Amino acid sequence: MDGMRTKLPAAALALLALAVSAFGAAANQPPDVRPISRPTEHGTEAPDRTRYVVGAAGDIACEREALGPAAPALCQYDDTAKLVRGTGLAEVLLLGDNQYEVGSYAAYTNYFHPTWGRAFANISPVPGNHEYANDPSSRPRGYFRYFGDRVRGPDGLGYYSFDLGACPNDPCWHVIALNSELCFGVGGCGPATDPSNPGRGNRMYAWLGQDLADHPDASYPCTLAYWHHPRFSFSTGSGPAASVGPLWELLHAAGADVVLNGHSHNYQRWRPMDPDGALDRTRGIRQFVVGTGGANLYALPDDDRPPNLARAQAHAFGILRLTLKLAGYRWAWASAPGQPAFEDAAARAVPCVRAVDSP
Repeated sequence: MDGMRTKLPAAALALLALAVSAFGAAANQPPDVRPISRPTEHGTEAPDRTRYVVGAAGDIACEREALGPAAPALCQYDDTAKLVRGTGLAEVLLLGDNQYEVGSYAAYTNYFHPTWGRAFANISPVPGNHEYANDPSSRPRGYFRYFGDRVRGPDGLGYYSFDLGACPNDPCWHVIALNSELCFGVGGCGPATDPSNPGRGNRMYAWLGQDLADHPDASYPCTLAYWHHPRFSFSTGSGPAASVGPLWELLHAAGADVVLNGHSHNYQRWRPMDPDGALDRTRGIRQFVVGTGGANLYALPDDDRPPNLARAQAHAFGILRLTLKLAGYRWAWASAPGQPAFEDAAARAVPCVRAVDSP
């Protein structure tokens, strides 16, 4: 009845309290106990948003407890987690090798989940070679079980895309998550030699071409893609991966702006380049390598740095923060608590590039 309040019986109040308590306990359970689903395509978070700040890193959790100050260059994933949970990031992009050594479900729940997993609802991951146990013919079962169906993507192979913002008025960023481990399987990740029998990487290549066509530069002027293995890298312990070149070719032709990678356990920012690594200030893609999520660090080589490597460091764990705006972006490195200081930030927003055939 309007305007009247009904007093609940004591038994009903007890049941309600029990339900609230159970819900609170469930919120701290691993994802298989408390499934969290989110559509692949994100809607507008707020009609008046003028920017989205995302965080990114890969090569994160050891399969052991974090080591703390006694070993500041090893297993510091608990401190890097402090940069992503409760910090107001619209999205946390995981760049692969998120959980060592083979990305098992037990390791994810024991080590990743209590640290980085506390930002679970905002995480959009890709797998790395360790999720595949360094075998591209296998399946990342622990990864898929932990993160759920939303990261399997349209073909169930671990690639997908989503939008941040509403096109064309609000900041409109098309974000593409790719599975670079497929590039090391049979057939690579370029056009299929036999279209009637494509490999898993060939299917991803065809999907990426269609996804870019469905999100043309004229309507989606800003595009960010991310995966594990970098096309260009200056690092000991791991180097550049030519196998991902076909992905760069598609993205460059479509006017993509940013590529994020891990795999090399250090931080690298490269100047805008074409797929061959030549400087391309007009339409080039700016690549960041952020393999600094907490596992361990790879030194930079003693050789002369490549001319297009703008900034690099191999002494601090941390994340990259990207501020995605209406027609451009800014970046800023953030060191984890207790890590050496390092600075790399854009002085002003860099405009998004335009594809050649865009009006």
